[in-house]
Amino acid sequence: MNEVNGLAREEWERHLNGSLITEEMYASLSEADHEDAHIEELKFGTAGIRGKIGLGPNRLNRYTVEKVAYGLSRQIRKEGGSRVVIGYDIRRLSREFSEAIASVLAENGIGVYLSEGYITTPELSFFTRRHGADYGIMITASHNPPEYNGIKVYGADGAQLTDAPAAALSDEINGIEDVFGIVSADFDEALEEGQIRHIDYRHYEDYQAKVKSLTGDIPASGLSVVFSSLHGTALPVAEYILRDLGFDGLHLVAEECEVDSDFSHVKSPNPEETAAFTGARALGGEVGADLLIATDPDADRIGIEVRHEGEYVHLNGNQLGIILLHNHLKTTDFERTPVVVKSVVTSDLSRKIAEKFGAESVEVLTGFKYIGAVAKALEEDSAREFAFGYEESYGYLISDFVRDKDAIQIVPAIVKLASELKNEGLTLVDRLEEIYAEFGRQMEKMISHTFEGLEGREKIAEIMDQFRRNTPGEIEGRKVVCVEDYLSGERRFDDGRTETIDLPRANVIKIHFEDGWIALRPSGTEPKVKLYVSLATRHIDEEAKIINDMIFGV
Repeated sequence: MNEVNGLAREEWERHLNGSLITEEMYASLSEADHEDAHIEELKFGTAGIRGKIGLGPNRLNRYTVEKVAYGLSRQIRKEGGSRVVIGYDIRRLSREFSEAIASVLAENGIGVYLSEGYITTPELSFFTRRHGADYGIMITASHNPPEYNGIKVYGADGAQLTDAPAAALSDEINGIEDVFGIVSADFDEALEEGQIRHIDYRHYEDYQAKVKSLTGDIPASGLSVVFSSLHGTALPVAEYILRDLGFDGLHLVAEECEVDSDFSHVKSPNPEETAAFTGARALGGEVGADLLIATDPDADRIGIEVRHEGEYVHLNGNQLGIILLHNHLKTTDFERTPVVVKSVVTSDLSRKIAEKFGAESVEVLTGFKYIGAVAKALEEDSAREFAFGYEESYGYLISDFVRDKDAIQIVPAIVKLASELKNEGLTLVDRLEEIYAEFGRQMEKMISHTFEGLEGREKIAEIMDQFRRNTPGEIEGRKVVCVEDYLSGERRFDDGRTETIDLPRANVIKIHFEDGWIALRPSGTEPKVKLYVSLATRHIDEEAKIINDMIFGV
């Protein structure tokens, strides 16, 4: 008998009818899936909750979702709050989960503003602040496969919760034992009585107006762009914005721009992967497109491919980031000292670029919530202002009216730059090469390894422990000059000196060489351990593979 918190699998099966999981869906799952659904409880952590949809404590269903809602309502009452904004994307049961959460909050006296249809994650961040809400909730699993969904929780500042508030909320949620006894209001009645309201439509227009103001009109150039929303939420908002800015060279990958929670026409809903561009590349060849753009299902991440010398070139997250950063600092007049924020596993070229334009660089842990926290702190700074934030995982933010990564901000920005370059006979790849020529060629590669289930988590922990206890002094002829262990909070140099790392503790190890670094960290949202390689080389793929094979014993 599988039993978690005293609840057997048979008890969960007796509650199947109210779970939002259909009998057909439940019957389609393998026995291994059923076993894993009861091996432990799905925990609310620092990145919210993300997991597979199914029946059991280790799956997302009505009961585990209502548990989050009830825990949040208790936390809000403790804090004296009264208002929450909820949005959802196109994934399986996203709308149903959003209504379940809204109903529990309404039952507990919390006012709810709910999106009337699907929205993007950056819009949810914006709406949370516009409505003066205490919290925001986004139902999404970002770029995960179709069997996943998730819950992101945002604070009043529009950023995902940082460690301390996330821990407090986690304690409230994880302390709830009776998941079948949570009481919720009738959704339709709560909507009729005004306990649940729809997000004010003017806020949608305000968000689009702010995005358009960042870019201004896009010059005519004959630029041809193919766009795929990867079945997600970026349309119609991105298309509206480009049209209003005067751009008429947009071609949609029609089948991939239909809302579809199964992602039927894409090999991957993740624009980090070249497989996500298969359809865009085919259409690009037909129409002679100069630029291919793909956004992930909740439209917070964006990837591009550029036609250069007759071939489509996929730019990685670091490369797109330094192009955007360079252009933004070059073309913007700041009132105060601009501040550029990046994660510890993102390219160091940003520091050199920032220095040239008189900007300050700030480094934070992986997770855009930390970039959002810096943006919030800069609101009260009379000498400095937020200028740009990015992560190598294809997340960027130009203006902090949103406090999470925002692909919708980037779409017109990159189209405008590509149009300007086309008028000069150049491409985005040419601009990247110009940046390398001026600031040095630093190349990056990320390699991830997936380890599913409880056994997988143990394997990831073992890999990190082994690497931490047996950190090499030399890797492929490169001498290690510094080791940063973000779990211990210590920076160790090869001459014996040590320093304290002034960041929250995190399970990350970063090893520096004279010409670059590597880092190892488990993903916070997926069953993966990731290796990051950043070196001054033209052969990053080959050198990264050698380092990967050495660490993982391939």
